[in-house]
Amino acid sequence: MHGGLKIYRGSPAAARSYVEADRGRADDYYLGEGTGVAQRYLASPEAGVRHGGTLNGDAYEVWVGGYDPDMGGAKGRLRADDQAVRFVEVVVNGPKSWSLAAVLHPEIAAAYDGAQDRAAEQIIGWLAEHATTRVGPRGRQVQVPVQQIEAAVVRHYTSRAGDPHRHLHLQVNARVFAEGTWRGLHTVGVRDALDAINGIGHAAVMTDPGFRAALATRGYTLDHESGEVAELVAYVGPFSARAAQIARNIDRYEAQWRAANPGAEPGPKMRRAWDGRAWADARPDKVIPADGTQLLQAWVEELTELGYRPDPQVAGRVAVDHAGLVGAGSAVLRPGALDRDAAVETIVAQLGARRSGWNAADVRGEVEQLIARTGLVAQAAVRLELAEDLTARALNACVPLLTHRDGVPWRGVPEHVRALTSPAVIEVEADITTRMIARAQESPVPAVFEAVVEPVVSLDVAQREVVAALAGTGTLLVVEGAAGAGKTTTLAAARTALGQQGHRLVVVTPTLKAATVAARELGSRAFSAAWLAHQYGYRWDDHGVWTRLEPGQRESHRDPHTGKAYDGPSPAAALRAGDLLLVDEAGMLDQDTARALLRIADEAGPGSRSSGTATNCPQWAAVGSLTSPSAGPHPKPA
Repeated sequence: MHGGLKIYRGSPAAARSYVEADRGRADDYYLGEGTGVAQRYLASPEAGVRHGGTLNGDAYEVWVGGYDPDMGGAKGRLRADDQAVRFVEVVVNGPKSWSLAAVLHPEIAAAYDGAQDRAAEQIIGWLAEHATTRVGPRGRQVQVPVQQIEAAVVRHYTSRAGDPHRHLHLQVNARVFAEGTWRGLHTVGVRDALDAINGIGHAAVMTDPGFRAALATRGYTLDHESGEVAELVAYVGPFSARAAQIARNIDRYEAQWRAANPGAEPGPKMRRAWDGRAWADARPDKVIPADGTQLLQAWVEELTELGYRPDPQVAGRVAVDHAGLVGAGSAVLRPGALDRDAAVETIVAQLGARRSGWNAADVRGEVEQLIARTGLVAQAAVRLELAEDLTARALNACVPLLTHRDGVPWRGVPEHVRALTSPAVIEVEADITTRMIARAQESPVPAVFEAVVEPVVSLDVAQREVVAALAGTGTLLVVEGAAGAGKTTTLAAARTALGQQGHRLVVVTPTLKAATVAARELGSRAFSAAWLAHQYGYRWDDHGVWTRLEPGQRESHRDPHTGKAYDGPSPAAALRAGDLLLVDEAGMLDQDTARALLRIADEAGPGSRSSGTATNCPQWAAVGSLTSPSAGPHPKPA
């Protein structure tokens, strides 16, 4: 499960239209007339999650508007303006290969739908225990836990492009009950809990015994890292491309119709006609679906034409033990076999690889993702107990960022605030700070700048000052420049000035793509920061744990990825005293890479220097991610 959180504001009628129009056109073959718009759920920390019945279109509008669909009463004071928050929404989904398996086998479809329903209930239950609202006068509000929430779940079977994509729209109503009355949901807290929501949804389906048994019975295996069905993943891209072709045809027909009928809206019959025509244009002489059965037939035919053939030799090879655990092609992990201490180390390391601070929901999300990768297959209660235990252990291993002067953690910090970190993150940050302070204390000595080549003579006063500083002996420099300020021209001039002194300008960037651009614009070689760190022996695993190799032939000096001995940096990467290591777009660096670059510069000799540049940053404080990592993926050597 992946995706963001959507906050819906506006009228209830528009919300109904939004839900119905958001489904792919092919959903019309599944959802017949009179089908309920959504399933309603009520949840509280004490009573758990319980079903609240099916909502038709009218009842759904009432529910979105903040009224009780059964009794009709308003849930507290309701805003009537178009900016009123009605609900927050997340999507319970999975890899496209799961939906392809559901197309091929009705029993997998039923098991997948059931697993998604159970995942939605688990997410709703977790939110009931962790969501908050605010009470008190403006400016002095405090957050309190909710006592009851309500949610609606809308099921869709296809993507907007019309290819198989079973997913649920889970909407949490903005009206929650707390402190004896109905209040407004604290949406910021839900947004900051997105990692936990996505993690629970993904792990709930990945570990669901019914879903895994249905897959295994048909000979399908899941890749524990990606979650994809191994036997179907190769068909996801081509199948989606075929569906996109049909969608483009429909969009063309609609555009032509609207041009000929300004101000009119196409009806269901017209859309059905476009859909049939689009299928015929995209795949002539093939099945043109008129109902759900024919739609499934058309999808199966597409998969067959793309080359999919089930292997009759593997279908049915499924092992079910006395505990109900299911395995197909791989060993099944039992909860008691998991090394929980090692798991906690991995969880905390991965959190630190993503950011410097996190909250309890981030921890829970990382826990659930780890559980999904282990291959565990277990009933929901068993997985939830494991997840709660690992989360508690991981929280105990964290360090609070907000403390009193005596080191005692502040009480009352809202749960969604990212006020936790780890000893490793603190140690890395302290090392970076110490190295920067040591370099900043050395007095920079600007070089005497002389314009010797074009386009150097066209530099303005500020650009000349930058070139003088870069070509001087300063050991830590910060260069800021908005887009279009002439930064590239200035750096090219600095490269020339350094070359006249017998030194090099070594440019590194956060990504390989940026390095390619920098090399082209500066007319010199540039590398990704990860490549330079890799050249100097730094290695990192998928869990965000960094190590460093020493040159030599001993077994301990061998690269864990290649098994080859590490011989040190290549000539192109070797820094010499007097060289200038320039980090372009320094604000995008993660913490561990920044530390590695500073160490590399320090080890190159007392005359080595380093510089960072920032584009589109109003002040250097915006580039403070040198000591706090970005939220992007961990770097890989280029």
